[in-house]
Order: sequence, then C-alpha cells, then structure tokens
Amino acid sequence: MSLTKPLLFASPAECEQAFYEALEAADAEAVAELWLDDEDVACIHPNGPRLVGYAAVVGSWRAILANGPLRIRASSKKSLETPTVALHAVIEEVVVTQGRQQQVAHVFATNAYVKTPGGWKMVLHHASPAPEGRAEDVESPGGLLH
Repeated sequence: MSLTKPLLFASPAECEQAFYEALEAADAEAVAELWLDDEDVACIHPNGPRLVGYAAVVGSWRAILANGPLRIRASSKKSLETPTVALHAVIEEVVVTQGRQQQVAHVFATNAYVKTPGGWKMVLHHASPAPEGRAEDVESPGGLLH
C-alpha cells in the first residue's frame, strides 16, 4: 500500500520527511516518486558502491525494501538551502535486528534536493557508517580554517 502523499513537495523538508516515512513503511513506490527521474542522480548506501542514474538508484531501494521496513530516525540535521538546491547532513539512527536482539547503528547521511516545476525532488543520498558507532559532531573552532 502506498503512503498518501502530495503530488509535489513544497519544501525539501517535506520531501525528506516523506523519504524516511516511505523507508519505514517499506514503500518502494513512494521512494521512487521522491527521486528526480534523471541520469545524474546518485546514491551510496553504507559501504556500498556509487549508484548513478534513476534506474540504478530506485532499483537499489526496491531491493532493500523487499526485505521489509527500515526503522530509521534522522536527527541532528544541518542544512544549506538556496531557492533551488538544498543539502541536508543528518545523523540516522538505524534499528538493526539480529535474531531477537536489537541494536541502534548510527549512520552519517547527506541528502540533496532540487526544486523542479513538480516540487522538490531528491537527487543524492550518501550514507556512511559512523566510526566505531559513535555519532557525534565535531564543530569547527571560530575563525578562519585556511
């Protein structure tokens, strides 16, 4: 069953929320609708290869979600937004079930969105496991770095 969703997303935040809701619902069709249908979109799953193009990206999500829902909560969002492009750096808390035990794994992810005539669409998802499972931000000191 597909999630009820608007035909277009008015903001990158709406698109991102729909992305994580679709993963939790194992709704591959909803995930496919969030992505820009373009050969330049890209997705890198944790420890995975770089997938380029709509067919490769959406195919990977279909394969992942065929195993059932993903329990992911995105937090600690840092964003850079312009009128037509948005970048969100998030920490994902992923609940991993092994047998009867559940663990929370932390993943650093970057999601990128572009504004189209049909609303905001996802163009990049790049996820990497947090080193040693620790998800903490390292803030830069004030002043110039270079």
